[in-house]
Amino acid sequence: MAHVGGALLAAAHRLPGGILTVVVDPHVAGDLGPKEYGAVVATTFRDLDDALDRLPGGPREVHPRSPVPFIRDVLERYCDGDLDALEEVSVSQFGGPFQQQAWRAMRTIRAGSVDTYAGLARRAGTPRAARAAGTVCSSNLVAPFVPCHRVVAANGIGGYGYGLDVKIALLEHEGVML
Repeated sequence: MAHVGGALLAAAHRLPGGILTVVVDPHVAGDLGPKEYGAVVATTFRDLDDALDRLPGGPREVHPRSPVPFIRDVLERYCDGDLDALEEVSVSQFGGPFQQQAWRAMRTIRAGSVDTYAGLARRAGTPRAARAAGTVCSSNLVAPFVPCHRVVAANGIGGYGYGLDVKIALLEHEGVML
């Protein structure tokens, strides 16, 4: 993701597990190529400041309560049971080559299923990097669009930066039996 400048758009949306704040940069192209809305660059189940604090590049002008109609519609469809809708959203986040590979690999974990940290490492082409895969999950700025909630420990649910209650709510919404 290249820092281009200009104002960011932010809006809160109700999802299983809580209120998701979505930050969109209309000036960048994301992983799905150029889109009319730009790309999602940060999300949080906390407050807007949490999302903005994790963005690289310093302070930016933000227009809160500025929903992007496409993003709003995708999230509504997801909540209504179209579990693949999240895949339609273009995202952009800074990271090294392994992080980018792992984030792309996370997007291949289908709704209604999970993979382990070791499985994510294999998907990302680095089978011995299970610990690194866990670190990549924790550095993901655009959950649930990059679905780190679908990555679990081999012996249980694992962790989640927004709390296990949010992870469980998302997984249960997607039909994962815990």
